[in-house]
Amino acid sequence: MKNGLSLLCLALLLTGCATEGPRQLLPESETVMTPGMRVTATNPNGTVTITAGEGTRRHYSGTGWQKSLSLIARSARWNGSLGLYDPASSFSPYGRLLAEEGRIHCTSISEAMRWLYVGSALNHPTYTNNGLVFCYSIAVPPDAAREPARSVELWQLYINGRRPQHLPGANDRAIRVEGGSIPNTSMAYRAPVGYDMLLGDHEYLAH
Repeated sequence: MKNGLSLLCLALLLTGCATEGPRQLLPESETVMTPGMRVTATNPNGTVTITAGEGTRRHYSGTGWQKSLSLIARSARWNGSLGLYDPASSFSPYGRLLAEEGRIHCTSISEAMRWLYVGSALNHPTYTNNGLVFCYSIAVPPDAAREPARSVELWQLYINGRRPQHLPGANDRAIRVEGGSIPNTSMAYRAPVGYDMLLGDHEYLAH
């Protein structure tokens, strides 16, 4: 129970607790996926397939579950992201899907690995050499009759405006992309900062 509540608190911190914004793309939205793109990724917590629809629509599916969401476009940068999210607002902490998607702009590989370190004990990031990152965590309720809460994140790292070519601990076989393409270059849009980027004291190293 303690681990589940810790997972939820961390996810709420990272997704943000501000008033919900529009569930449609903004001119400054820094997304990863394009319509029709499908990403299938695996980390120690399981495998998830994410399919992009039009605008902010995303469909998520894993073993024994699936959910479709229209994500919220961020108007202020939150923990480095100016992308999309859904905090899964609910009075119940379980049966929810918290979702994040966005581009993370870093000045060095070390900074990127320190960003990945935050929350890594729960969300177990897996990533490719070119910086596509998948995080997945599950909070299992004490009552087996209730659905667990899940958190799914998809990020694209950029180092000084470019996708990296090599990251320590990368696993190119853990993430498969079908349809569409991810830009090789991207510059951070100037936007208000709602919450500063969190960096760990150590660099993350996938196991």
